[in-house]
Amino acid sequence: MSDQETEKDEEQKEETTGVETKDVDSLSDLSELEKIKQELQKEKEKAAQELAEGEDEDEDLREVDYLQKLITLSVKFDHHCSMWLMPAHIDCGLKFNHQLSEAYGSQLNTIQSFLRLLENVDGVTRELVTKDVILKLRSTLQNIHKNLVKPLILEVGRMKKKPKSESLDLFKTNWNDRLMELQKACDFEYQVLDCKSFMIKG
Repeated sequence: MSDQETEKDEEQKEETTGVETKDVDSLSDLSELEKIKQELQKEKEKAAQELAEGEDEDEDLREVDYLQKLITLSVKFDHHCSMWLMPAHIDCGLKFNHQLSEAYGSQLNTIQSFLRLLENVDGVTRELVTKDVILKLRSTLQNIHKNLVKPLILEVGRMKKKPKSESLDLFKTNWNDRLMELQKACDFEYQVLDCKSFMIKG
């Protein structure tokens, strides 16, 4: 074999080896790229899952906080009615309906118990029952306003000489403040209910 032919064979071998090396490099690049893509996808899925879990936790905390607000409100309404409404009637020389007052007090206590139970119930059931409980709370306050508060205010309004009653003033202030808080609670996310119509004017 001549020297020229030997050189040609060596050049061809080098070219073939070069092509094979290039192919191997390309394949390893592709597999590395695929691996990176898979890792990125896993990270993306993990982040999405963590975000979803975080949102669920935030939602649960919001709902529990909301229930706490409603429990506090129902307790305060019960307290104001029993603490200031009867003395206000007495100060103004008017008869107070104890039986009716106790019946409404029982309703408010039942609502408080329901709300406390809801803290341990799952989200979907909690939302459905909370809607119903809010309506019951509003309905009870509407009846207290209609049958105990409004008649008192009308009678006092008819009096030529207005009685000085600290109890009535305190009841008015507390009742109106609590109604504004309830209005905010009712606008939260379940439904929009009008509670301002039960406010004591003047």
